[in-house]
Amino acid sequence: MKIGLAATTLSLVFLMIACETSEENINPTNKISTSTSTTPNTTTPPTTTTVKPSSQEIYDAFVRLALKNSTGTAQSTIRKWLPSKAQIKIYWDGGRTTALFTALDKVITDMNSLNKFNKMVRTEAVAEADIIINRVDAATHNSKYASFQVSNSSVQGTTFTQWTSDAIVKAIVWLSPTTPANLQNGVLRHELTHALGIGHTENTKSIMIPVISNNNYDFNSFSILDQRVIQILSDNRVKQGHTEASISAVIKEYAAK
Repeated sequence: MKIGLAATTLSLVFLMIACETSEENINPTNKISTSTSTTPNTTTPPTTTTVKPSSQEIYDAFVRLALKNSTGTAQSTIRKWLPSKAQIKIYWDGGRTTALFTALDKVITDMNSLNKFNKMVRTEAVAEADIIINRVDAATHNSKYASFQVSNSSVQGTTFTQWTSDAIVKAIVWLSPTTPANLQNGVLRHELTHALGIGHTENTKSIMIPVISNNNYDFNSFSILDQRVIQILSDNRVKQGHTEASISAVIKEYAAK
């Protein structure tokens, strides 16, 4: 039986973010615009979250995010939570805040609307948690979670996933306590998306872009592109261990919507 611990480093420049070990760095000074300016009598362009991607764009994004994932390999397989896992229980360990709990509830609501098999719920029992979020300094995290070591404390988040035979069984999310408040929601949403088995993409219409720069992205929602990727991955016809050839028809079905 294959048992794996993912340790992949992902970086975002607005967020250098993390996945299967994914890590995110944020440089808000020169990588992200936190304010917008408008010119009278002009129409503000839609944010990247509302821009409708083409069918080919959705197809390519899914292959990159869920198959090639963070490794960028030419051939890979689907890793996901089993559809029979009716609830994915999330426990927030260190560094809780009211604002971040509100953000977490929004992410959970959005994910649950897209995934009819694996419903995310919060739990206060760490022993039953499938996903643990820990927002503390790296040294404190590493002393408590010895098997999930943060190697680069300058990044804003890291997600470690464990799997058995391509079925995800656990995820540990580390969030930096020094992330600027205006970027915390984006880092949280990005990292929890990694916990679904989704990697990085170069497509600026996705929250999973490793470098977000001046994209006017709404960190409080999933783009249309992200929605389709999550819907495809959660479809019961898309099994852990599947290759692109196995599920090409399913990807095309959602891409055409």
